[in-house]
Amino acid sequence: MTDRRRPPGAAEGFRTGFRFWDYGTDGGGPGRNPEPSRIYGPVHYIGPRTVCAYALATGEGLVVVDTGYARDGDLLADNLRRLGMDPADVRLIINTHWHHDHVEGNARLVELSGAEVCAHRLDAEVIESGVFRGRQVLAPCRVGRRLQDGQVIRHGGLELAAVHTPGQSPGAIVVRTTVDGPQGPCRVLFAGDSTGFKSNPGDFEEYGYPGVSADYRRTIAKLRGMEFDLYLGGHPHQVRGEMRGDGDPFVTRQQWLGALAARAGRMERFLARFPQYRI
Repeated sequence: MTDRRRPPGAAEGFRTGFRFWDYGTDGGGPGRNPEPSRIYGPVHYIGPRTVCAYALATGEGLVVVDTGYARDGDLLADNLRRLGMDPADVRLIINTHWHHDHVEGNARLVELSGAEVCAHRLDAEVIESGVFRGRQVLAPCRVGRRLQDGQVIRHGGLELAAVHTPGQSPGAIVVRTTVDGPQGPCRVLFAGDSTGFKSNPGDFEEYGYPGVSADYRRTIAKLRGMEFDLYLGGHPHQVRGEMRGDGDPFVTRQQWLGALAARAGRMERFLARFPQYRI
């Protein structure tokens, strides 16, 4: 029997006060950045309003997943300080994919900490050169560790497994780990924008690449097989708008599969309308 005291669809056994927000309610403006906060156990939110960044606290320093835009300035560092952490203790930065809004903050955190940047080998080429499909798209940033599919990063007692999920970019990854917290061990998925496909002509021209449609179909199939407790994506709307209206990041498998089906359907409708993008 369903416990009606629990929010509908809440992942069994896990609780958090953290909620993703609806950033489209402020007249289209950027709104106020959220307060940095603990999500579960060692996992914290440190990013701005529209694109997500996370920090994991370990006994051997901090691991940061994605870093936002350069225009965010010292926001991530200041948020770490507000949580009682020192940005100089950042040891690893893991980028889920090369897009501007997820990697431009690398440089400032590296400057403050000397952290090593990790990215899948295909996106590492873009991050290091700043060039994608012959266009200068980023300020170059050194990548210290080029990841392979399935590679496990061991740090501070954590095992972070990088799974290659191309489609959003050639070297997009999700990162899987298990952390301890108040309700016990919790399986975490740092998903970046792995569920996304640039399904409008402008974005496709900017971010598409040969083989992207086939990559995305394979990625959707791979994502369908993943099980986890805590979903931490690249943007708040991935939970608040697509999986749970209350923004709780503990999503059910049904909510996860529903979001994947909707995303895959969006891609197929786009390709049916614009068959020239079946590359």
